[in-house]
Amino acid sequence: MIRSAYRSPLRLVSVIWSVIFAAGISNAYAAGPPGGDAPASPPTSPVPAPPTAPAAGLTGEDASARFQRGLQLFDEGDYTLALVEFERAYQLAPNYRALYNIALVNMQLGRYADAVRTLEQYVHDGGDGISTERRQEVAKSLAELTLRTATVDVSINVAAAEVTLDGKPIETSSLEKPLLIDAGEHTLRATAIGFQPGYRTVTLAGADHVTVRLVLVSLTPATPAMPPEERGRSVFWPGFVATGVLAAGAIASGVVMLVAKSRYDSLDNQVGSTPSQRSNAAHEANSAGLAADILTGVAVASGGVSLYLSVRVDHAPKGASTGMSQEVVLSGAF
Repeated sequence: MIRSAYRSPLRLVSVIWSVIFAAGISNAYAAGPPGGDAPASPPTSPVPAPPTAPAAGLTGEDASARFQRGLQLFDEGDYTLALVEFERAYQLAPNYRALYNIALVNMQLGRYADAVRTLEQYVHDGGDGISTERRQEVAKSLAELTLRTATVDVSINVAAAEVTLDGKPIETSSLEKPLLIDAGEHTLRATAIGFQPGYRTVTLAGADHVTVRLVLVSLTPATPAMPPEERGRSVFWPGFVATGVLAAGAIASGVVMLVAKSRYDSLDNQVGSTPSQRSNAAHEANSAGLAADILTGVAVASGGVSLYLSVRVDHAPKGASTGMSQEVVLSGAF
C-alpha cells in the first residue's frame, strides 16, 4: 500500500536533511540520500517567501527548523501540518529533494493528484542528479498513482467564467489541457456575471478520462414578440356606399311597383279596358315588387357587413406585412 510503503524512504531523506541543516549549511546541500543522488547547487541564499507571507525574512536556519518540525509532525501522524512545514521549508530554501518528501506526505493524505504533480516536478528539477534506483522507485509510484487518479476535459460555453472544483478555484489556463484529479466524487461549477451557474457532479474511477461541459444560461430575458398594435375603429366606406346605392334601387323599384299597381287598379275598374292592358300592368307591378325585395335584401346584407368591418378592432402586429413573418432573436449563448 502507498500509505505504508513510503514512510521509511521519507524518514531516510529526512535524516539526511536534518544532518545538512544541523551542520549550518544554509546555501548548499552537502550530501544527497543514499542511492546516488548528487547534491544540488542551490542558490547563493535561501529564496524568501513573498513579502506578505508570515515567513518573510526567515533564514536558512529557520527553514531547517521548519523541516525538523515537519519530521516531528510526520512521526506523530499529523500529516496535514507536516505538509505545511515541508512546503514552507521548500519555499525558504528550494531544493528538488524536498519535493520527494512533499509527495510522500500527499500520498499519506490521499492527495494523489498533488503527489503525481510533485513527483513529476521532482524528476524534472532533479534531472541527472536523481539516481537510477530512485527514478525506478518514482516511476513505480507514478504507475500506482495512475489507478488512484482520473483526468477530466472541462469545456465551458462562456469564456469569462470562473471554475471551481469542490469549491476550490481552478486557474482558467489549467483547463486548456486535461485536469488531473483524485478518483472519487467531485463537483465542477462555473459562474459568470449575467449567467446562471452551471455545474456537474461526476464520480470517477481510477484511470478514468471523461469530458465535462459546463453550460451557463444567460439571465437576460428573451426579447419578447412585439405586442399587437390596436389600430382602432374606421368606417368601411365602400360598403356603406354600396348599401346606399342598393337601398336607393330598392326604393325606386318600390315606387315603380306602386305606380304599376295603381295603374292596374285603374284599368281593372275602367270600363272598356282590355285584358292585355290589365295583364301588362300586373306584370309590371310584380316585376318591380320582386326587384324591390331583392335590392332591399342585398342592401341589408351589405349594410351589416359594412357595420361589422367598421366597428371591429384590428390587432395586426405593428410593422408586419402581408406574407411576411416577424423574426424573434433570443439573447444568450447555448
